[in-house]
Amino acid sequence: MSKFLLLLGPSGVGKSVIIDELCRLDSRFSYISPYMTRPLREGERNKISISNKEMDKRLKRGEFLVINELYGIRYATPRLPIVQAFSKERFPLLDWPIDKIKVILEEFPEKLYSVYVAPPSIEILIQRLSKDNRDISGNRLKSACRELKAYWSQKYIGTYNLSVISEENQLSNIVSLIYENYLKSFDF
Repeated sequence: MSKFLLLLGPSGVGKSVIIDELCRLDSRFSYISPYMTRPLREGERNKISISNKEMDKRLKRGEFLVINELYGIRYATPRLPIVQAFSKERFPLLDWPIDKIKVILEEFPEKLYSVYVAPPSIEILIQRLSKDNRDISGNRLKSACRELKAYWSQKYIGTYNLSVISEENQLSNIVSLIYENYLKSFDF
């Protein structure tokens, strides 16, 4: 039986890099590409850009598990690739907002393993967010600070199975830790 692997945590903590490494490590991982209502950034390849109108059409047809609005952009998680991944005994892999975890728990009970990815510090998160100009308005940092304050005060305890700190130059160790614990979570 496979499970969802959800990576939780604010923007800029390195979830995309972890996802890429997990997919390289084990070909059974199946990244579920979200749809979004903004153009792709340069070098961005794991998302699908569509119009608001197209997103609304697909939502009416029941194609999306959930739509999440962040920073004025709508993100939608498609249902079919998830179902297909499970039917092929693959490992669905998502970058997921912690405030929407209840959706996955309700849709796929007992098929979830979640990892909270936190930055080593707010200062490092600020550096990461400023690298590619994705947070010119500062909204991502504000949202990250609110989420991290809740995380550090242990508000989310019980919401995730494992937490990791995305330290610089520790990617292979972080990915190995996630991978090993994820596999151990299966009921064999």
